[in-house]
Amino acid sequence: MARHPNRCVLAVIAALAATPACAQSVEEFYRGKSIRFLVGYGAGTGYDVYMRVVQRHISKHIPGKPNVIPENMPGAGGLVMTNYLYNVAARDGTVIGLPSRDLVNEPLFGNKEARYDAQKFGWIGSVSSDVATCLGWRASGFTSLNDVLKHEIKIGANGPQTGSGIMPRVLNALVGTKFKVYNGYPDSAAVGIAMEQGEVDGYCGFTLGSVRSARPQWLENKLVAVVTQMGTDKHPDLPDVPNPLDLLKDEPSRQAYLLAFGAGKMGRPIAAPPGLPPERLKALRAAFDAVLKDPEFLADIRASKIDFDGPTDGVFIEKLIAGFYATPKAVVDRVTEIKNALD
Repeated sequence: MARHPNRCVLAVIAALAATPACAQSVEEFYRGKSIRFLVGYGAGTGYDVYMRVVQRHISKHIPGKPNVIPENMPGAGGLVMTNYLYNVAARDGTVIGLPSRDLVNEPLFGNKEARYDAQKFGWIGSVSSDVATCLGWRASGFTSLNDVLKHEIKIGANGPQTGSGIMPRVLNALVGTKFKVYNGYPDSAAVGIAMEQGEVDGYCGFTLGSVRSARPQWLENKLVAVVTQMGTDKHPDLPDVPNPLDLLKDEPSRQAYLLAFGAGKMGRPIAAPPGLPPERLKALRAAFDAVLKDPEFLADIRASKIDFDGPTDGVFIEKLIAGFYATPKAVVDRVTEIKNALD
């Protein structure tokens, strides 16, 4: 007659076999592994520059010191990567990404191509808090918000559903500006050339950080005027530049404005897929916080000539997104209507 193992022994063996990962420390998990660090834009873009400067320094602060590998996954204005990070990427801490802040609210606006819930990402932190601006080319005479409140101003845009196409429509609808949007420019560089050649008077969509890093001569030589800043509050380096939010008196309009422009406060946010084990998310957040104080990272930031203003942690980003998703439906519908309206 065959002998059977003791039931208690079987139970212990089954328990040990079922939970090896739970017994594994963060350091043990990451030792000898690699982390893919994704960005939804091509090499040399603003998001790519921020991703790579963090990528170069974060490994030494993660327990187990995994190799962190940069990976560009461009497409659909960053949607390809963001959808991949949410729906396909491994949820064990071996994949992180830098989604566009402009995409976090797309599911709210009914964008069926945005197949994710921004509230469920594991937000890690952001190197900077940025602010979108409208720039006027000084030679055109467009130098103040008052100019575009009084008469029509021609601005270039990359398409009706890009940030540069949507921002002026939101300002026209909520504030009463008279922007005339010329769509069809392939990218911001092309709009910049059009401004320099006098085709258009300005551009809405450049963040202050992008101007400083990509076109510092515009500011140094006073070729452009920062006409407006769009965000939840004024940027400390733009104390005299008006924020149209101050012109809005009724609460629904203020809520609509903050929903449209508030994501700038996230800067360049880093996220993990949903469902990441809590101890690994905690370790990645701690590693990011350590990077922000790393002297070699700070020297790299200075050499890269990118903004390092108001870095934020993952908890702050979570709260910011929760506020967006708590916006009353009527306000969301109003912003959606403005976004979808064509000139």
